Amino acid sequence: MLSYRHGFHAGNHADVLKHVVLLGLLQHLRKKDKPFVCIDTHSGPGFYRLDSGQARQTAEADGGIMPLWQRWRDQQTLAPLLQDYMAMVASFNPEDAGARPVCYPGSPAIMQSQLRESDRMHLMELHSTEIAVLKDNFRRDSRVHVHHRDGFEGAVGIVPPEPRRGLMLIDPAYEDKADYRRAADTVLAVHRRWQVGMIALWYPLLGKARDQGEWLSHKLIHALPCLNVQLEISPQTEEFGMHGSGMLIVNPPWQFDTLLQPVLTQLHAMLSETTQSEND
Repeated sequence: MLSYRHGFHAGNHADVLKHVVLLGLLQHLRKKDKPFVCIDTHSGPGFYRLDSGQARQTAEADGGIMPLWQRWRDQQTLAPLLQDYMAMVASFNPEDAGARPVCYPGSPAIMQSQLRESDRMHLMELHSTEIAVLKDNFRRDSRVHVHHRDGFEGAVGIVPPEPRRGLMLIDPAYEDKADYRRAADTVLAVHRRWQVGMIALWYPLLGKARDQGEWLSHKLIHALPCLNVQLEISPQTEEFGMHGSGMLIVNPPWQFDTLLQPVLTQLHAMLSETTQSEND
């Protein structure tokens, strides 16, 4: 299916979790002088306008980046990684952005912001409209290679990459139930061919009748060296709604869970508070 457009969901609570974790992994790679590669299998356009018709229609950013932005502007104490994330988001916005940012960086933009001259990035997108925007957004950067291809197929086809050291983000839409199995199979296949690479797989936490996050996490945790990170911001429903999301990280950095713990604690408190106030 190719109907999914992330512009409707940009900056929501799932993006916040995914992109904070992504930034932490990139910071780890930057600690050594050796070059690294970043691979994003489901890239989208790379940047999003939070004042666009798509974003305003759903207003999902109001339960994600917006409450964090307000606390950051009020100079409230944030965990170091969360502080870095907010500073990174601010760097894509004008200094006079005020109470609401207008631009939200997608994972390709976050990856690009952490690249050094010797590092490389591969971006994949299958959607015919999104790929054109993605190519235009990154066409001036010789370190970036954009591929119009299926992300699951491309993930396996591109590894092992050069340089060998690096990170792959797998972030499908999960519109099709088969995406869960494809995601698990892709992670296993990529790891077989690229055992030194870090792989970060995002997945949604849905209503009880539709949720397959537990199946996915169990399948991979029992097969690979994984860290499973989850953020739940509301109670699970019986049918609809995304009450949280998770990230499965293959070959996580040492003590990465310790780094994320204060981040998850703060995010849960801030975003659950926002969800509760909306429901009152």
